[in-house]
Amino acid sequence: MMKVLVVDDEELIVDKIIYLLNKSSLRCESIGCAGNGQEALNLIAAGDIPDIILTDVRMPVINGLELIEIVKSLHPEVRFVVISGFAEFEYAVKAMQYGVTNYVLKPVKEHELIVAVEQLQDEIAKAKQEMEAMKQTESVKVENNRMVIEKKLYQMLNDHHVDNGSKRNLANNGEILNHNAYIVSVVKLHPDQQQQQQQQQQQRIRDMYTELQQSFDLQSDHIWLMENMGGRDSFILIFGGRAGDDIVLKAEKEINKLHQRLSKEYQLAATIGISNACGDLRTAYSNSMIALKSRFLLGVGRVFIYSTPVLHKGKAIQSFMFKVKLVEKSLENNRTLKVKGILRQFAEEVFINHIADYLGETSIDYLFNEYLNIIIRYCLKNNDSFLEQIEPDVLSGKVLEGLDDNCTIVKLLGTTIESIFNSPVQNEDEHQINPALYSSIIDNIIHYINENINEDITLQMIAEKFSINPSYLSRVFKAATEQGFVKYVTGLKVAKARDLLENSSMEIADIAHGLGFSDQQYFNRVFKKTTEMTPNEARSKSKKSPKNT
Repeated sequence: MMKVLVVDDEELIVDKIIYLLNKSSLRCESIGCAGNGQEALNLIAAGDIPDIILTDVRMPVINGLELIEIVKSLHPEVRFVVISGFAEFEYAVKAMQYGVTNYVLKPVKEHELIVAVEQLQDEIAKAKQEMEAMKQTESVKVENNRMVIEKKLYQMLNDHHVDNGSKRNLANNGEILNHNAYIVSVVKLHPDQQQQQQQQQQQRIRDMYTELQQSFDLQSDHIWLMENMGGRDSFILIFGGRAGDDIVLKAEKEINKLHQRLSKEYQLAATIGISNACGDLRTAYSNSMIALKSRFLLGVGRVFIYSTPVLHKGKAIQSFMFKVKLVEKSLENNRTLKVKGILRQFAEEVFINHIADYLGETSIDYLFNEYLNIIIRYCLKNNDSFLEQIEPDVLSGKVLEGLDDNCTIVKLLGTTIESIFNSPVQNEDEHQINPALYSSIIDNIIHYINENINEDITLQMIAEKFSINPSYLSRVFKAATEQGFVKYVTGLKVAKARDLLENSSMEIADIAHGLGFSDQQYFNRVFKKTTEMTPNEARSKSKKSPKNT
């Protein structure tokens, strides 16, 4: 549907043109008229912008050529048809300078008029299609670029070993990373879990996320909303600005408004964790996640602001560790059914009955990992194949991000227990771990160690990076490499040191420091224990010998 404006100072001609257009098969949204160029400009200034203007040339006040020039400067997308007589043909030539190529002679003939307008209608339709295609292409490009940035940003927030080059690259591609203070908020949604409503709710959540993202993008230099790739039904909100009260007041205002909007407009319960303002984005994100975990003690649907935890291992934790020992003692020599019952009962004891006592002295992560270690130690003592039934996110504790409250923790642990102890028991000759089962992840870990052998590499650091429980990683790594983790890393470092001693003139102290050893004396002891010679003895066998060793 198109809008048409007829401009001519002769009413009979205007009436005839409008009659012919209405009579034709052309689909017009509206057909307006004006007696001269000034009247036409007044209509356009009032917001009534046509798609096509059919204009005479010779008119009072503002003539047709002046009208074309002014409108083209303001609205270049508007098309024109010049209507005039043979005597005014030179005006048509001048009109072509403004890109007007459609010309109808007076007296107006129906066929010529309709053909001219149809041609412009086709041009308009084609231009709109091309514009829409360009917009879609640009939208896809922008969205893909955003996804790449957010993926790298999420990796940076969760991986403390991202190199400085990656940080600089992110800063160059996202204005949100160029501030000196940040507040991070993690929003966790709690949608209705009734089966018949799940599909509709997920679509509503996707629509809601798109709408929120568009609204926050209007303030994109200060606020960035992104998907939380590690948590189901959650997203991350980053506020950037100057250090001080400004960023705090802005973040609190926006988050409270968002919390109300989620409830009233989208009918979604949400729990929100907010960090304090700090200069390091990763610290702010970590603090917001800690604040969000307050839901396990205080319930969902609230806004929790991070405060520095004052945790101490007092009587409650002493009681917890004592109960852990009692549970492990009870698990010994018991049948599977009894084991499952003991573990389920202890899960309720920890995460429901006494969670308030425990969380006053430690964190939910500590409780979860210690509970899981009971299962891991039992499995390692009795049947290694049980461990294959534990999901990686459960082993790493990352699964907590997706859980709603303490009851869902108990439910998850119950499912995990069933999965482990309902698996078939292997024969005695199958009790050894098969390294092939873990070759992919172990290969990735070994590759990382080799690439970063100059760093201080620890089992805990690798476990965090690859989201694996440290105890489990130690067991699997030894099964796959036939060496303990520390011995393997130390062997690589010593081999690298020996190569440098024999083929470079670097000082021994520099080699030790460069390979992550705390001091040269410690390096000397480790080197001699591994190679049965001192670093000086190894160097003396080569031609590379600095003046001072």
